[in-house]
Amino acid sequence: MFRLVADPWFWAFLAALGWGLCTGLVGSRTLGRNLRLGIALVFLAEVPRALLPLPFVSQPRVEAGRPVLIAVGVAVLAASAFFASPAVRIAPFTAPDQHEPLRTDGLYSVVRHPLMVCDIFWPLGLSLIFGSIIGIALTPVWLLAVWVLTQVEEESLVREYGDAYRDLQARVPRLFPRLHSTGP
Repeated sequence: MFRLVADPWFWAFLAALGWGLCTGLVGSRTLGRNLRLGIALVFLAEVPRALLPLPFVSQPRVEAGRPVLIAVGVAVLAASAFFASPAVRIAPFTAPDQHEPLRTDGLYSVVRHPLMVCDIFWPLGLSLIFGSIIGIALTPVWLLAVWVLTQVEEESLVREYGDAYRDLQARVPRLFPRLHSTGP
């Protein structure tokens, strides 16, 4: 059993399973309203990604430049926490619901899915802090999982909010803020 717990691919598999199930949850009107199921699936998607970079998981580690990696990892975690801040204003763990107001201000005016931006980068921050090469290498996989989940979530958001959400889609990028030029 300890071998399994120490295997980074075990944790990566559980996280991928959680992300896949979360995608199904967000796309479902019926299952998407089940708060307990939503919490369980988010737990399944997130906890393995937090455990994967930790020292008890056997994997190659970056040793060179550790103080710099730790500093960069802390900065990435802090930025991720900033993008997680809108969570206090929405009904988390469930599919979109037209009875909830559509959020278009604050970070939602910069990116349509600030919580998903956090979900891409917080595992990278932990992986940098602990020097987890596998954790760092999985960042593009987490980005792909988030991209797929946001695709499905956006279909649900259009279904729930219609033209109001389509207008937001036209004005605000999905995950990565646009850099605006201030010159003429």
